[in-house]
Amino acid sequence: MKGKSVRYLGLELGGNRRTAVVALDFFPAEGKIFLAENAIHLQGTSIETADDALVRTVNRLDPSMISVDAPLTLPPCFLCEDPGCAQSKRCSKPAVKWMREEGERRRWSKSKMPAPYTHRPVDLLLRGKWQEDAPLPIPSDEAFGSSRAPLAARIAFLRRLFVCDNLIEASPRLGLMCIAEWYGISTRELRRCRDMEYGSENRFIILNKLTEKSLVPGLPHLFLYMTDVVNLSKDLSAFDALLCALMGLYSGLDLLESPEIPPEWGNIARPKSLRSLRIARGESWGNT
Repeated sequence: MKGKSVRYLGLELGGNRRTAVVALDFFPAEGKIFLAENAIHLQGTSIETADDALVRTVNRLDPSMISVDAPLTLPPCFLCEDPGCAQSKRCSKPAVKWMREEGERRRWSKSKMPAPYTHRPVDLLLRGKWQEDAPLPIPSDEAFGSSRAPLAARIAFLRRLFVCDNLIEASPRLGLMCIAEWYGISTRELRRCRDMEYGSENRFIILNKLTEKSLVPGLPHLFLYMTDVVNLSKDLSAFDALLCALMGLYSGLDLLESPEIPPEWGNIARPKSLRSLRIARGESWGNT
């Protein structure tokens, strides 16, 4: 493939699953995207730790952007040292006040009211407003809850070692929900793509649809060899890393929704709906 390319890297840190790295090369002149690397289960050895292996791999790939499925911002009260803290119910910090008012708007009970030392404002959007536009419920955990806090701590350390300092936060579940209408991915396929029994089969179907023509005019064509499709569909971590990499690509193509809140309150890559794209381009295409 001739011409200059831009490399986007997706990083799935794993948690209970395996760490995975997927790199995509985008060739703007040709309007094509190719899989540059699919590395999963990066392990430590007698001479390097798992994190050393990950940093070495990421820096060798030298991406222009890294999209990671891990919190990149802190909850507003995480580092608060105010000795006269009025607690969240009276706190005057704009982010905390917004979270309190959002909870009241959604009539969440006191037991379900988010804590500003584990939640970020963007977590409330994922838990509330963004759910309304999703074809299926999107499971959401607080940024510094038991399952996400270790990932937040890990990426906070690792990002200092990456040569690339251009990072964005992505959610594979949210990203896939948003682009489902672009590619005609069914609700059934979305629901089953993470099943123990049917997951691999449905991920295979989804990946094939991602390589077909989308409803978004001018969207670059993703090219995957059949061996790539098989390998990515078999491993959920690799599948999620691919989705993260695509979120970075869509960011570069201005296909993500603008942040609804200040960036320091947190931001998660969210692809635009077909309706938003039509309005932005002043055109009438896609589904009505």
